[in-house]
Amino acid sequence: MFGKKKNEDDSEKLMKVSADNLTMITIGTIVKGIITIAGGLHLEGTLEGDIICKGKVVIGPQGKVKGNVNCDTAVLYGLLQGDVRATNELYMKSGCMVRGDVYTRKLEIEPNAGFDGVCNTTGMNVPVKEENTKVEKVTVVEEK
Repeated sequence: MFGKKKNEDDSEKLMKVSADNLTMITIGTIVKGIITIAGGLHLEGTLEGDIICKGKVVIGPQGKVKGNVNCDTAVLYGLLQGDVRATNELYMKSGCMVRGDVYTRKLEIEPNAGFDGVCNTTGMNVPVKEENTKVEKVTVVEEK
């Protein structure tokens, strides 16, 4: 009655569940090292190291990262000191500060977002690779 079906594969089920998971690092938490995540990440604490994420990375207003970010989509509200490679989309929200180069297909920068680095964008259907990037120097100045 409550047992599993004969054809049910536990490993496949486990993989599907873990890919949808969201990992949270809260305010006051300090992590040192490389974080590798199959799902998404929401960071409000501090990380000294790289993020490798298959899903979406959100660095909240209190979040601080000193390292590189590799992900599908990134939404930045806090501080990032390092390069970010978002294979699909990168959003720099008002109040964020990015000190490093960005590599993405789609980039959106809100007013009052800080960015000091080189912007590398590719065509809509071209994967992000260094040999397919065009380099643009972008400096965002705060509005008063």
